[in-house]
Amino acid sequence: MRALIVIDMQNDFCPGGALAVTGGNEIVSPINQIMDEFDAIILTQDWHPAGHSSFASSHDASAFSSIEMSYGKQILWPDHCVQGTKGGQFHFGLDTKNADLILRKGYNPLIDSYSAFFENDHKTPTGLAGYLKTREN
Repeated sequence: MRALIVIDMQNDFCPGGALAVTGGNEIVSPINQIMDEFDAIILTQDWHPAGHSSFASSHDASAFSSIEMSYGKQILWPDHCVQGTKGGQFHFGLDTKNADLILRKGYNPLIDSYSAFFENDHKTPTGLAGYLKTREN
């Protein structure tokens, strides 16, 4: 099985977003164009509750500074990809109708999540590995 895993193609990571990546929106069309080449389409979605512990605003600290959390060093981010907000939504041009799975991560208010497979504590699985194993058969 061949899987396409699209990581956090959300408004807050595109130009104009809270954590904008220059030109981030330019990959939306190529992503859509290759979707038919894969057996499974998985979209991850950063999905933080308001006041998430990885937000600088939750610590009265500067964005991009860092603190020690129970799972190690944590960069403090500007508020981004908050559940239910425009910034947390997928980029409007991303073809989500073909997604076999939308995997939301970072929703635990005490643990950030960069990986599609584990939360930042490196212990808590997101469920992606299990999903992929079931799709192999």
